[in-house]
Amino acid sequence: MLNTLMIVVISYFVYQVSQILHEMGHAIAYRVVYKSKKWRIETGRGKEIFKSKRIKICLSLADGVCYFDDDYEDWYYKKNLIVFLAGPFVNIILFICMIPFIYDINHSADVGSFYRNIVFITFYINLWKAFFSLLPKEYEGARAKQSDGLQCLNAIKGMKKTTKI
Repeated sequence: MLNTLMIVVISYFVYQVSQILHEMGHAIAYRVVYKSKKWRIETGRGKEIFKSKRIKICLSLADGVCYFDDDYEDWYYKKNLIVFLAGPFVNIILFICMIPFIYDINHSADVGSFYRNIVFITFYINLWKAFFSLLPKEYEGARAKQSDGLQCLNAIKGMKKTTKI
């Protein structure tokens, strides 16, 4: 029972951190590509557990979104492709970073269950986040109406349209 509770708590915190880092990937790419400081991140739903000028974190695990203000333009297809790939890219980096730790766990006899749980949960949550955020899908009732994958697909289609004569 205690082990199950530990896994749930670790999963909650790892998911929240992964979600925030995913959205920060979008925000950093937006700042670099558009040279704009006008962005904000919201993750989760329900009761707020943290709020600042740019970041709002809510208690329940749900969607996350990075809002871009003023300077964002739909028709900057290459810039948009970079911005929308940046979030899943962060999750892929986190996923890859866990591989040496998994190797360490599998080749060491004295690894504690807490460490083991954090590593494997981080590995799988980031794999899951990268995979599902890259699926081209529209969402109903979510703050972000389109997945990163659909936004990327639209940017690629837009680039093809502008190159045709």
